[in-house]
Amino acid sequence: MDDDLVRAEPGERRPASPPTDQPLRTRRGWGSARSRTIWQATGFAGASLLANALAVVATAILTRHLGTSEFGSYSFAVSVLFFVAMFFEFGLFLPAARLSALADEGDRRRILGAALLVYLPVGAAFSATIFGLSFLIDGWFQVDAGHALRVSAAATMGFPFVLVLQQLAQGIDRLHVASTATALAQLFLVALLGLLLGVGGELSPASALVLRSLALLMASVLAAIWLRPAFGAVARWTRELVREARNWGFQLYLGRVLSIGTYNMDVLMLGLWTNSRSVGLYALAGSLAAASGLPVIGYASALFARMAREPALARGWLVVATAVGGACALTAWLLAEPAIRVLFSPRYLAAAGLVLPLALAQLVRGVTAIYNTFLSAHGRGADLRNAGLVLTISNLALNFALIPPFGARGAAWASLLALIANLGAHVVVYRRSFA
Repeated sequence: MDDDLVRAEPGERRPASPPTDQPLRTRRGWGSARSRTIWQATGFAGASLLANALAVVATAILTRHLGTSEFGSYSFAVSVLFFVAMFFEFGLFLPAARLSALADEGDRRRILGAALLVYLPVGAAFSATIFGLSFLIDGWFQVDAGHALRVSAAATMGFPFVLVLQQLAQGIDRLHVASTATALAQLFLVALLGLLLGVGGELSPASALVLRSLALLMASVLAAIWLRPAFGAVARWTRELVREARNWGFQLYLGRVLSIGTYNMDVLMLGLWTNSRSVGLYALAGSLAAASGLPVIGYASALFARMAREPALARGWLVVATAVGGACALTAWLLAEPAIRVLFSPRYLAAAGLVLPLALAQLVRGVTAIYNTFLSAHGRGADLRNAGLVLTISNLALNFALIPPFGARGAAWASLLALIANLGAHVVVYRRSFA
């Protein structure tokens, strides 16, 4: 029950409530919060599954018009963009989400407005960084991706915004905005690909990446408008975001960069030690496996605002994450080969053998997300940084040990084992602080 509803002012005599009133209101509040969480998680998963269905259509178009090496170059370039995007958040936007979760409606909109304005120079710096990296990347890896990155750099501002949007949306308990934007981005991509091919245009890694970037940018702009930001008191809330980032946000940012950043290095390391075909097969298997993790990731994200007000994790959250994640991982493994055969091309059937470890990795990642979201909602930046260090060390060690001799298969199993270590670290830091 909300304390503000029952707290008396000094000297005020509060009328006695009927004996049954408190339990009834508590049950109603719990039921309402639970229904909201289920609705948000279901909406996130549904929109994400729609986005994945559209992504399947886009990928089918790409795999049927690009050779395996060309598709590998495109997939590698997309992985580079998402990898570099991880660094362009700087611990500013999760504090905005937490402040929004604890603020009233008017302040929420002003916090959003300040956060969106802060993002503009961040996004511009990201595009400039991608343009600079495009001249170097072909010399570092055995994949031709520099030209594609160079011609699409100006339109890539949407890539870092994917994470920022999800953080802001979960902070104001409007996760459906982020999930719908993901589906819109894929819808725009399918439409742009169809338009290009319909007018007789030629599909290449560069043109595909330009269209992917434009689709994501358009969806990002629409989502930012849909959040209904207000731009009053921008200076005040910007100072508050910077203060919160210094207090704990930057520590959490370091933990995320160390953990997710190194976890996403698998594609880059494949590009370093293997070839474009291996990168393409691994990226396709990863896309199929990632769909199995969406329901639990959505569930964890939908709980953010509620977790910010709860003193401890509920056991039921972990049970739901494990049961749903396990069922989804099994489904992804069973459907991988027929899906590749029917939707893509027999040239990509080798990717089916990589789906099992990657789907199990999504199961572990989903359970970890429950702990991670709770610690984030409570501003436990140092704890998340320490957990991130565990994932960094284990992921780097396993990638160096398994990718050179086993290629894409080694990368898949390295991902699973590293995420198991990361889950253990989250459990330890949670129990030290809250159990």
